[in-house]
Amino acid sequence: MKRIKWLAIFALLMAAGATMSARIAQNAGAIGAGYAAKQICSGVFVARLPEHFVLRTDVLPRLATIAPLSHLLSYDMDTQQRTVTAQMLGQKIKVKHQPRYGCILLSHSTSSANAHPTIALPNGYLAREAADIPIPVKNITPTIRRALNAAFAEPPEGGRNTLAVIVMHRGEIVAERYQAPVTINTPMQGWSMNKSLMATFIGQQIDRGHLSLDDSVAEALKTAGAGESLVSRVSADLTLGHLLSMSSGFDFAERYFPGDDVTDMLYRSQGMWLSAPATGHARAPGEQFAYSSGDINTASLMWQQSLNGQAYPDWIDAKFGRPLGVREMVLEPDASGVQVGSSYAYLTARDWARMGQLWLNAWHGRSPLISRAWQRLAVTPGTAENGEIYGLGFWLNTAHRAFPSAPESTFYAGGNSGQFVAVMPERELVVVRLGLTLNESQANMDRLLADLLAITK
Repeated sequence: MKRIKWLAIFALLMAAGATMSARIAQNAGAIGAGYAAKQICSGVFVARLPEHFVLRTDVLPRLATIAPLSHLLSYDMDTQQRTVTAQMLGQKIKVKHQPRYGCILLSHSTSSANAHPTIALPNGYLAREAADIPIPVKNITPTIRRALNAAFAEPPEGGRNTLAVIVMHRGEIVAERYQAPVTINTPMQGWSMNKSLMATFIGQQIDRGHLSLDDSVAEALKTAGAGESLVSRVSADLTLGHLLSMSSGFDFAERYFPGDDVTDMLYRSQGMWLSAPATGHARAPGEQFAYSSGDINTASLMWQQSLNGQAYPDWIDAKFGRPLGVREMVLEPDASGVQVGSSYAYLTARDWARMGQLWLNAWHGRSPLISRAWQRLAVTPGTAENGEIYGLGFWLNTAHRAFPSAPESTFYAGGNSGQFVAVMPERELVVVRLGLTLNESQANMDRLLADLLAITK
């Protein structure tokens, strides 16, 4: 009997292991297919980059880090319907490009109930032929040219893939270079630099009295139609300010492996603003800093609620695009119509520089779009445990931890694969670096900043 009992237990364990392995494979397949479909769609239809470049330089290197079976990836791109459907390990993800909104996750094989957007997306931002407000451009000096050469140079092992660098000093471009196939007209994905954009949009609404950092997250979720079972998991004390400072206390895992909260949110969720609240609280709001893309996507919902029904691309264009002379800004939504404030923003390098100059001007009190009070608050170190390196949507150079060579007052928007908009307000410098750098340390942003600080006054 004992032998039969242990055999039964062993069989159950083997079955559980097989189930777990199948679940891991399913998650890996869904995340791999989702990443491929989304990046190919946005890379081709939004950034207008060659398909083979996106696949070779972005998709396949990234999948190799999260799914060693990436050679099993297959995909189909329909250029007439502007869709990309990717399949991996039996999981299928479809993404569709919608003009002015970019690429939107539509469905995957494990969830067909919400296969189409639940919010109709009206026409929004339309790229203009040229910027309304040109940026003055100076001749590039030999010393700055050497700094650019170093920023674009490939290390012996390769993988730096710097694609664009722009340096603005006192409001003028003093350095600008692109690596083919990227050009001056290529909208580039900022990844988590979108978080700094979202903080800026929210900041203007706070300046104008349409939002408050004390606004209740639970009430916003109720207004959006979230179920009571989810809302009941959200502390009544949780505010918009906690979301922007990454101190919500949600039990949301920002690890980029199949099955983790953030990858499941970005590549399997129809309403990404629900993802972090659904995890419930691991800590009390305001207690501890924990970087969370889920927090910002919930903040994005609250920002869109403050627009009183206006299409968010139209609002962005009116409040920021046209006043700044932005040529093209594509901020992609999830299938529910809420902008993915954590990750999906495409701007040309010059337009990223325009946003950096806005932040610099606001810090000095020179911007009519964002108040000095808001920008200074947004780059004030957080008070939560471990929160001194982050403000409200911006990374900080507290104790020179991020960039040892740069002033401590430096703040920056930072994103996956080595995206940076660094602002050194006391030196009147804005530095944009964009690339596809799998090992982000290879971007060597501190070296670039040090070189520029040494040759600009």
